Amino acid sequence: MLRETILRALEDRRVLQITYATDAIRFIQPHAILRKPDGTELVEAYQVRGHSDGGADHGWRHFNIGRISHAELLEEHFEPRRDFKPVSGRSGELVVTVRPDETVQR
Repeated sequence: MLRETILRALEDRRVLQITYATDAIRFIQPHAILRKPDGTELVEAYQVRGHSDGGADHGWRHFNIGRISHAELLEEHFEPRRDFKPVSGRSGELVVTVRPDETVQR
């Protein structure tokens, strides 16, 4: 169910409110799902507000899907960020990504 909510956010280009790791609430614009060599899936997202361990409440982050305990699809839409560069490499294989023309590449 959680992964489906993230996929829906990618498809509809909608902001997600997630509860992550230590019950911290974050608001993210999901741009891709990456799969690491060990099978762990990460959401590559731009955090627009909410808790941050590093102090900055916004910026690019990777969120381990296994550490997200709740995801809520918000009505707020977003345009994919111009600085988003989907890349597969040593850090992981690109599984799904948001596209500027409102479709999802699988």
